[in-house]
Amino acid sequence: MPSSFTQNLVHSEVNRSSKPKSCSCLNITKMILAALPTLVFGVFTTVFALQQNQAARENRKQDQLQAEEKNIRSSFENFIDDISALLLDRKFNRSNPEHLLHIRIKAMIVLGNVDANRKVAIIWFLYESHLLRADRPVNERLHLNGTDLSNLQFIGRPTSLLSLFYLYLPGVYASNITFQWCNLVGAVFNDAVMPNAKILHSLIYNTSFHQIYAPGLILGDLVLYGNNFHGAILHRAEFASGIDIFGEVDLTNSDLLHSFRAQQLVSDANIFAYRSVNYRNARLSDGSFGPIDESNLVINGGAEDTVSRN
Repeated sequence: MPSSFTQNLVHSEVNRSSKPKSCSCLNITKMILAALPTLVFGVFTTVFALQQNQAARENRKQDQLQAEEKNIRSSFENFIDDISALLLDRKFNRSNPEHLLHIRIKAMIVLGNVDANRKVAIIWFLYESHLLRADRPVNERLHLNGTDLSNLQFIGRPTSLLSLFYLYLPGVYASNITFQWCNLVGAVFNDAVMPNAKILHSLIYNTSFHQIYAPGLILGDLVLYGNNFHGAILHRAEFASGIDIFGEVDLTNSDLLHSFRAQQLVSDANIFAYRSVNYRNARLSDGSFGPIDESNLVINGGAEDTVSRN
């Protein structure tokens, strides 16, 4: 059995060996506690700086949006004021091509810079000024062909149609344009590019869509009468609801591929069931062709007559 001296010696050695470990842990703890305020301050500073940068970016974005809105509003107001003054000027001549060109240039510039709502207001202003009307002499009409009128919405009310009769917009680019509860009697959209356009609950008597490009056109609750779709491309066109046809509708040479499929089985909505619909040389929804008009297929100064005589 070990003596008390030996036990005391062993216990003393154990205490001496564990003492450096305790001191080392204590020193590490002290170092961590000493560095903790600096670490917390650094994290706080970083987070605060990030928040400040985000706030600064948001403020700059807001300032930029306000500046853009101010410029847009200024461009719109200046255009209305300038054209109003020009129209009231005694020297202004509606049939002078230089005067109309001046308005066209200003209109195309401002229409390229303003938002959709102001574009609608500009078109309405020019229409009310008798510049965009098909019932005016040809040399007094303002041409906006090539102008981007995409996503514009002209919407009236069921009890009061928006009056746009004889609206003159040939050759415009008007993707997703919407006319709802509008009076479009006598309007002209010849050669316009109007994919996915919508014409709903509107009057379109004698309205001309000659050679328009309007795949995905939606028509709904309309009365068709004397409409010209000659040479129009109307792929995937559909009726949103019923239609009535009270006069000739010209679909000669039009392309109706995959159009009006949902209505083919409904007699009162099948456009080809109406005798007043002219679809000579038209490609129908199933890819077949309507009645082929064989006259004048060769246009060569009387070549057909020459061939017949020979």
